[in-house]
Amino acid sequence: MLSSSAVPSSAGASVRLAELLAAVSLATDLADGAPIETALTDCLVSIEFARLAQMPEDALADVYYLALLYNLGCTSASVLQASVAAGDDITARHWYGTADYTDPVEMLRLAATRVTRQFGPFDRAQALIALATAPKSLVPDAYDSICEVGAHLGKRIGAGPRVVEALPHAYARWDGRVLTSLPSGEAISALGRLVHIVHIACAFYRIGGRDAADEVVRKRRGREFDPQLADLWLRHSHDLLEKIHLGSVWDEALAAEPEPHRHVAASHVDAIASALGDFCDLKVPRMAGHSVRVAALALEAAAAAGISNDERLILGRAAYVHDLGNVSVPNRTWDKPAKLNRTEWEQVRLHPYHTQHVLTVAEPLREMAVIAGAHHERLDGSGYFRGLRAPAIPPTARILAAVEAFQSMLEERPWRPPLTRADAAANLREGARAGQLDRRAVDAVLTAAGELGRRTRVARAWPAGLTDREVDVLRLLARGRSNREIAHELHVSEATVHTHVINVYGKTEVKTRAGATLFAVENDLIQL
Repeated sequence: MLSSSAVPSSAGASVRLAELLAAVSLATDLADGAPIETALTDCLVSIEFARLAQMPEDALADVYYLALLYNLGCTSASVLQASVAAGDDITARHWYGTADYTDPVEMLRLAATRVTRQFGPFDRAQALIALATAPKSLVPDAYDSICEVGAHLGKRIGAGPRVVEALPHAYARWDGRVLTSLPSGEAISALGRLVHIVHIACAFYRIGGRDAADEVVRKRRGREFDPQLADLWLRHSHDLLEKIHLGSVWDEALAAEPEPHRHVAASHVDAIASALGDFCDLKVPRMAGHSVRVAALALEAAAAAGISNDERLILGRAAYVHDLGNVSVPNRTWDKPAKLNRTEWEQVRLHPYHTQHVLTVAEPLREMAVIAGAHHERLDGSGYFRGLRAPAIPPTARILAAVEAFQSMLEERPWRPPLTRADAAANLREGARAGQLDRRAVDAVLTAAGELGRRTRVARAWPAGLTDREVDVLRLLARGRSNREIAHELHVSEATVHTHVINVYGKTEVKTRAGATLFAVENDLIQL
């Protein structure tokens, strides 16, 4: 994380927390492969259902925020989800996310009829075999990550203590089966029980209408769902499902926030931006910390270029969220070592569009939208997604484009190893000579990169009492390396790595690889 002194202060009136969290919900819709504003619609239904359930007035706002943030931790399980869907984590998350995990027949049916229906023969066979042979721990491990990361990010963005506590509970089963690390029965948060049944029922409604929604509630009553809430749903589903309609519900959802509306300082946008950056980077392990590094370098480069504090503030936020649209692209595309086909390239080309679209909707985030959406534009019109030319690209966007290009060259990609700083700098200068990158922006980035490089060599004490070797292990763990791969890179035994991993988890008080990755990013432990 950037220190508070690294980011220019933001003054001004407070902003509505609901508007910020509603924008976050749009990002989770993208990652889940759901229609945009799905979480907003679920939120509307959840509030009405909570009133029918006679929840206390002071709990209604928590229901509202929980429904918006239901999928906040979803990207942390992308690797596991991709492993049973030929690399397509988004399709797996979308369809398996509403499955009954105690019913293997249903899982296989979903795989055959939904998850793999657009796959070619090889990918279809691969996905079916992977699901049939998957370890029993796959689903619990995935949800352990989702729950831990969701709660942690929820705390960072200010969702409130009851919502943070309820985020893991929102996935718990009433009968306690499969997800055994989560509570069951009455021990499940009342908020979590209610939002969970709404989420599943609304998902089935979008597939098959009210009959499908009622059928899944009836079938899972007393097993996955609280029986009393299931009965209440079945008595009122017709009225509740009327909240689901075509068209945007953004204004309606904001208007539905229970009083009193929560407001936060304008500077809270920084917390939202950094959390969204980590939400995105968690999707692909080798990208851990990418957004933080881009933001740090962008702020230094902007200072070197003489950019004003107000513009630096917006640029820093845009740098955090520049790759938000990445969550709309399956991992198999990001991990492909060969040339992308036409469909894959189109998905990649449009990721800045999705970034800009999500940010444009919420007024407090709108200033950073154009900058973030232009991070792949080039002065000669050869960039994407809009093919802008120099006059249409503001100075801050030019800096971000140069920063992103330089930082990406320093990072591993499936088709190449990371470049040295010297080679990355040479390539950046060549981009300026070719008329693609702004020469002054490139000079500012290279000046800042030298300053940042000197800082990283300063000795420091590691947080949580970690040793040098444990930090080495944590860095590789965060980049998606297996214990065997870590052992090979560090020239130690796999058993030694296993011991170090246990120590890292214990000292950092996390339970999953995704949790450890967030700790590493937040404590600036990931270096290249």
